[in-house]
Amino acid sequence: MPKTLIAIIATLLFCLPTQAYSQIEAAEAAALAWLEAIDRGEYEQAWEASSTLLQVPLSPNMLARTINAARRDFGAMQSRRRVRVISETSMPGAPLGDLKVFTFQTRFENHPQITETITPHLDGDAWKVSGYYVN
Repeated sequence: MPKTLIAIIATLLFCLPTQAYSQIEAAEAAALAWLEAIDRGEYEQAWEASSTLLQVPLSPNMLARTINAARRDFGAMQSRRRVRVISETSMPGAPLGDLKVFTFQTRFENHPQITETITPHLDGDAWKVSGYYVN
């Protein structure tokens, strides 16, 4: 195998993990910004940063009511730690494309350990949140 071909293959193999990592970082940054808006009670801002998959069925007011019902009695968020990220290309109800599923262990004032799952997907060139679940 010619040395040039080996060098090209090695370069591609080196770049793929770096590109995948930067996609995860960008998706996580969008997810965390969305969560921080929710934590501050800025539901309109969170709604505006959401995917149309979330915006179409929920108005900003409905998003606020849904989040408040899901987080009832949790109190203030104290800490959040990512425990897992899964990359997907399809999920039920979502368009085919680049999706990430982040799982966070979150400590709230009145609940020491809550699992939050948030799903951003690549919408054009921006990551947008399309799903949020607490357990």
